[in-house]
Amino acid sequence: MPRFSIRRTLAVGSLRAFLRLEAGVGREEASGPSGETERLADGLRGARRTSQKRARRIRALKAELAELGAARASDARLLEYLLSDAFERRAPWVTGVRMNGKTYGRGSRHASPRLGEFFRAFPEASRGRVLEPGSLEGAMTVELARRAREVVGLEARAESVQRAEFLKGLFGAENATFHVTNLEEDDLSSYGAFDAVFCCGLLYHLPNPRAFVERLAAVSPNLYLDTQYARPEWDLTTREGLRGWVRMEDPSDPQSGVSGTAFWPTLDELRRLLSESGYARVEILSLLPDNRHGPRVHLAASQ
Repeated sequence: MPRFSIRRTLAVGSLRAFLRLEAGVGREEASGPSGETERLADGLRGARRTSQKRARRIRALKAELAELGAARASDARLLEYLLSDAFERRAPWVTGVRMNGKTYGRGSRHASPRLGEFFRAFPEASRGRVLEPGSLEGAMTVELARRAREVVGLEARAESVQRAEFLKGLFGAENATFHVTNLEEDDLSSYGAFDAVFCCGLLYHLPNPRAFVERLAAVSPNLYLDTQYARPEWDLTTREGLRGWVRMEDPSDPQSGVSGTAFWPTLDELRRLLSESGYARVEILSLLPDNRHGPRVHLAASQ
């Protein structure tokens, strides 16, 4: 005998009613559907009331969100005004900081690849002590402080250190300290020992680079150096036993040195200087011979 199968989807309520009728239960209800209809109507009214309450709650939440958004926008405008005012009161700036899509001060140094080069060359600098001679207005210092245990910034001009202290407070870099000092004379020993030195944009402002590098070597075994150098075909002279070029400086310029001249060794002489100062390993990380301000190099030196 052939077998057939019937596949059909039945509503649970209909199936339940069917089974109740088959069992002889609820025949009175079937003959009088008004009770079931009333129950359904009550359920619909209750659901409608619940939906209305939910809709009112949703409208209230949307209104609260709109108010919160307006308050946040007002807070953002107030914050922008306060930041602009704080930076303007400390102007003129050499560096700057970009926050919430806006740059305050001048050109930002925060995105510089030098920070990445430094920590890759000297991983021990992370959670260690870092010396930053020539910290200027502290833009690099507060970035170093995000990874190092302690950062000491040294700067010749008091007004630059005042701006650096402002950035320190703004970013909460409590592990950074700043000192006003003449780096041409300071022997650096009073600041203790360091895991690494981050020296950017300073050496080419100094009249006697050999003496300075030797002082750095006495306080740390690791040196990251970003500096400019002289080309061999320039009008060279000899200073401190090094061949290089004498450049005029303007001490009134906050981006200049505090002496009237600076001495740029050639690249070969710079490497020799590092070697003679006790750095056994000298690695060129970036070579920028066509830099618009003069040939530039980033070096990592270790004892």
